Amino acid sequence: MQLFYREYGGSGPKLVILHGLYGASDNWVSIARQLEKDYHIFLIDQRNHGQSPHSNIHDFESMANDLLEFFNAHNIKQAHLAGHSMGGKTAMRFALEYPDRINKLIVLDIAPKSYASFSNYAQITNNHQLIIDSMLNVRFQEVNSRQDISKQLKDSLPDAKLQQFLLKNVERTKAGTYQWRLNLEVLKSTLDQILDGFSMLDPESNHSKIPAIFIRGEKSGYVMDEDSMIIRKFFKNSEVVDIPNAGHWLHAEQPELLIKTLAYFLLD
Repeated sequence: MQLFYREYGGSGPKLVILHGLYGASDNWVSIARQLEKDYHIFLIDQRNHGQSPHSNIHDFESMANDLLEFFNAHNIKQAHLAGHSMGGKTAMRFALEYPDRINKLIVLDIAPKSYASFSNYAQITNNHQLIIDSMLNVRFQEVNSRQDISKQLKDSLPDAKLQQFLLKNVERTKAGTYQWRLNLEVLKSTLDQILDGFSMLDPESNHSKIPAIFIRGEKSGYVMDEDSMIIRKFFKNSEVVDIPNAGHWLHAEQPELLIKTLAYFLLD
């Protein structure tokens, strides 16, 4: 699959960045522009997101294979690899399968575990189901502006910041109407796979010694203290650090602190 991408810099070590669920490469443009003087940066739209192709398959094996195809197509022998949330899981799977292609691994606010269990992660699981259902329920035939979409989302998703984030996925059709760029039907049908991706892997036979950093938002519930054990089983040479006063979307909430943390890790 030929993934859409944005490219910044042109000299220095290569750095590939993967967005999370409902995201796209343009979420990371401001970060890339602050790093481009030191790195050659590729921001990628993963399948079923942004301007990349849609597919009925959406699992981490396929997304890791998409990334391998991208590396080969762009003659990327090795690169630093960073991924947020769903992109972090893609990055981890790629690092486990193709460790020789990675210099350093950066995983943002996600752990190598399943979030699909209602008993353990009910709020996270319910939130994603609610988000996708709310987006699918938008009545585009009644929409004349993005503000109309926001009004429809407001009842089920009252968080204004979340609404604005999701609205970045709205596009105009050739007929002048609005639609989602995301392949929402497939994301809904594969949500359990998106929330998991690691429960079938045995860290005894799937592990890596690549230098890795797991950066979590201090106010986020995605990476718990006890997750450091499973993280280090998969990634032997890893550390977990916190970004204060940040939740799951730490790159939007604390971009300067994130950039400083990335720079320190990559230059170490």
